[in-house]
Amino acid sequence: MNAALKAGVPLLRVRDLAVQYREHRHALRGVSMELGEGGALGICGESGSGKSTLVRALLGLVPVSQGEIHWYGRSMATFGRKEWRALRRTVQPVFQDPLASLDPRMRVREILAEPLRVHRQELGAAVREQRISSLLARVGLTAGVLSRYPHELSGGQCQRICIARAMLLEPGVLVCDEPVSALDVSIQAQILAVLQTLHRESGAALVFVSHNLALVRRLCSQVIVLRGGAVVEAGLTREVLDNPQHPYTRQLIAAVPVVPRRAARSEQ
Repeated sequence: MNAALKAGVPLLRVRDLAVQYREHRHALRGVSMELGEGGALGICGESGSGKSTLVRALLGLVPVSQGEIHWYGRSMATFGRKEWRALRRTVQPVFQDPLASLDPRMRVREILAEPLRVHRQELGAAVREQRISSLLARVGLTAGVLSRYPHELSGGQCQRICIARAMLLEPGVLVCDEPVSALDVSIQAQILAVLQTLHRESGAALVFVSHNLALVRRLCSQVIVLRGGAVVEAGLTREVLDNPQHPYTRQLIAAVPVVPRRAARSEQ
């Protein structure tokens, strides 16, 4: 799917997107955005703003009632079985609850080997094992976790496993839906550092969903702000966050916690 992308065509393009649930309530309405190869796009908003619905629409997990989603220059509405399989390999998600994202009946080695068996069947067992070991090291884990079950690991370790699993297929896009909100603050910083490094070293584009604008400022060059399923502000992250034009964006910025300088120094 990567090879089919023409020069100048956005990797992801969304135009006038709407998602409407059965109770006739619009979860999304009129959403438009673009993401270029290797870019980093933040999607912000409080709970109920439509962030997760947008992610599910991008992944083809909920039906679209209006508008279009183009991946790699092709409309999702025209996808056949071959295109969907390619998208599942090329666009990899990391969800909010790491433990719920991992099969509790499988050991970590099986969890990580599964996507390679499904999408990279030409790889032998030795090559799969090498890739798994290498990526574990990149996310800050040792081979000792391979024989363990998810419930035997911490939340931070489980999220590192989820990130490793997503990156094993060398995706063009990593879609992270509130990937650190269920973790302790100290662990959040470590996971963000892992995502930053992988984004920079792999060249994969990043869609990062969060209610915390401080995290989006750290990771993303572009941002859209959602409220009630609609985009109220969008642009370069620095410009939007340094000079917000919409009262709702200013409200989100004001809600970002500030660590007192004395407390920050005492913890170093």
